Amino acid sequence: MSTNQKNVNVLFWIRKKRAKDGLVPLYCRVTISGQRYEFLLDVKPRVATWSPTLQRAIGKTSQDRNTNTVIENCIMQIDDTTTRIYQKGYEMSIETFKLMHNRAENDYSTIGALFDYHEIMEKKKLEPGSFRGYVVTKKHMLDYIRIKYKVADYHISAIDKSFVFEFFAYLQGYRREGKIKCHTNGALKHITRFRRVMNLALQNEWIDRNPVCLLKVKKDKVEIGYLTEKELKELENTPLKPHLSIVRDIFLFSVYTGAAYVDMQNLKNKNLCMGIDKSIWLTYHRQKTNTRCPVPLLKPAEALIEKYKAYHDYDDNAHIFPVPSNQICNRYLKIIAKEAGIEKDLSFHMARHTFATTITLTAGIPIETVSKMLGHSSLTTTQIYAKVIDTKIMDDMAELKKAYEQINRNVEDKKYKVAQ
Repeated sequence: MSTNQKNVNVLFWIRKKRAKDGLVPLYCRVTISGQRYEFLLDVKPRVATWSPTLQRAIGKTSQDRNTNTVIENCIMQIDDTTTRIYQKGYEMSIETFKLMHNRAENDYSTIGALFDYHEIMEKKKLEPGSFRGYVVTKKHMLDYIRIKYKVADYHISAIDKSFVFEFFAYLQGYRREGKIKCHTNGALKHITRFRRVMNLALQNEWIDRNPVCLLKVKKDKVEIGYLTEKELKELENTPLKPHLSIVRDIFLFSVYTGAAYVDMQNLKNKNLCMGIDKSIWLTYHRQKTNTRCPVPLLKPAEALIEKYKAYHDYDDNAHIFPVPSNQICNRYLKIIAKEAGIEKDLSFHMARHTFATTITLTAGIPIETVSKMLGHSSLTTTQIYAKVIDTKIMDDMAELKKAYEQINRNVEDKKYKVAQ
């Protein structure tokens, strides 16, 4: 058979004499201007279902399907090799083809292997939580190709626009096993990781383009929730069992300091220090951005530290709170919200939003100060987190209304005096 390039012929053939248990080695022969180059493929078709005429396996077993997939991937790789030879202006000869083809072959030419390569190159640079996201994305991709193509792995050179778009649809439930599916924003996170991994292949010239970049989907706008002062009081005053009370205390400390869950896990007594105003400050670097966060402690936060004195005993290297896993915290927060009569989907991240909105901005703290305490690198990020509620708008506009009313009264007084 011929490839997409002229003067290049490809033949797939088996060696029946080397058959074992009904399986035989499969070879590929590339012929250019009468010269041949043969190499062994990493698959063994069944003798009974191999068609020399079609150069394909005609059976319906997984072994037959895998054989045909390997053949298709090989053809695409040959086309890619010859295309690169033409693009670079090299002579189309068997020697040039062998050089370029062997260069194209690498240990990371499949999706699974490429994710393994990404782990080798990038794991030390990623936070544990970020790295776990890549592990999940890899699992979703391998599940997808298992369901879609009935194979265990897939060659990266065969990935095209349709593959990317259908994988995105799969993440959201299309032809997916089970009832679990991703929302648009969750699916986009997996696509972003997929694009970054494929960029490594592009940088190494294992592929000539990154088809994942062709997917253009906007994120869904998500309203960020927070607790009101009334809800906070209900939360604080609700009687709870000890294990729930601990999670509530940790949540409330985050409410009064703005610390994210992962930073709450890392907080130690050495992060408490005397501030320039001679009061206790919480000073730490956010794990996510390594940005310094200086937060003067409010009385409720100080009281919580004192409450857990027996746990940390003010040892500099001791953690301030016994923080459970994020999953446990969020599970318990759902129970706590129900006990407190709060009809909101309470999650730990809502504490940070509550600090930005109810605790600080509503109290008149400038957004620049709030941004610094939250550890944001720009005010734009803070504006997303900090929802200025109606009462704050009302208070701010009240002063402006008074000013206009005074101007109107002065004008009326002048008119009256002139009339006199």
